Amino acid sequence: VSGPLAEKYGRRKMLLTVTAGIFVFGLLFVPLFSGGFAGTMALLIIGFSLMGLTFGPMGAILPELFPTNVRYTGSAISYNVSSILGAAVAPFVAVWLWEMAKGSPVLVGVYLTVMSVLTLFALFVSKETRDLDYENNVA
Repeated sequence: VSGPLAEKYGRRKMLLTVTAGIFVFGLLFVPLFSGGFAGTMALLIIGFSLMGLTFGPMGAILPELFPTNVRYTGSAISYNVSSILGAAVAPFVAVWLWEMAKGSPVLVGVYLTVMSVLTLFALFVSKETRDLDYENNVA
């Protein structure tokens, strides 16, 4: 779903939209989590949907940030290192924040919101890659 949308509207714009959704999701984390079965189901569906929507544009935007002669290496290293340093530690941070808040999800929601603000900043300073010519780009 997100791949064709990113192709039509732009990778950066798609990621900005999804990240803004993650920002709102972080703000709604506590009410959703505290909303019984329906709230928890909504939290899971919305959360996993937002996470999934990042993968379509990410598969296109990362390679396009590098010149063709180092494209595969650059995108592979940046994706894997960011996965290790960012995504791999997130569950541990969430559990630690949960414990710090004495079993309340409030700090986990704050964590999601803060991380989305950092991501929004990175996306705002990045360039749109959708319309660049890559056929003749041999850096």
